Amino acid sequence: MSTATIEKTGSMPDWLGHVDRAEGWLSLDEARLLHTLAGEVAEGCIVEVGAYRGRSTIALSAGAPEGIPVYSIDPHAEMWVNGKLAYAGPDDRAAFYRAMLDSGATRNVHLLNSTSERLTPGWDIPVGLLWIDGDHSYEGVARDWACWRPHLMPGCTVVFDDAHDPAVGPHRLISELLAAGEIVHRRNVGKVRSVVFQPAG
Repeated sequence: MSTATIEKTGSMPDWLGHVDRAEGWLSLDEARLLHTLAGEVAEGCIVEVGAYRGRSTIALSAGAPEGIPVYSIDPHAEMWVNGKLAYAGPDDRAAFYRAMLDSGATRNVHLLNSTSERLTPGWDIPVGLLWIDGDHSYEGVARDWACWRPHLMPGCTVVFDDAHDPAVGPHRLISELLAAGEIVHRRNVGKVRSVVFQPAG
């Protein structure tokens, strides 16, 4: 069902309308997946790596049960790609906060303007759902995985964006983790892939 059809029939829930209005590349079907997975978290917290302007954050916030916090990790610093400025972080941070205020997500979302490498050494909250949508290079996504892996609860669902393209980092990392038996496949929606973490032993 297209966005236009949903709006015409009035069947779009409020939270999804806020997702639709926030800037970003997450499709509405992918947002529904995040919303559903967030609703399954019974303890610990939800961690999002890569917030941009809050499109996926809204879905996670709306789906999270009462008492489950959502930690959104993004330095919102200037990013250079192939020698060009991809986006200016402060503007994106401002847009993120506006999206959180407009959607009511401030009730359970905590923005941490930092990186996985800086945050995880002292992290002490078990992670019940991990959404990785930061640096999509192999080195970047492998680094985020390595940082958060020690904090994942057994059976935790991990979701990767842009995992459909073999030329992009998430696809390669997922293939390696599947081969090593660290994860099992769960569900694909669009360019998003969800897996279940199964630690050895």
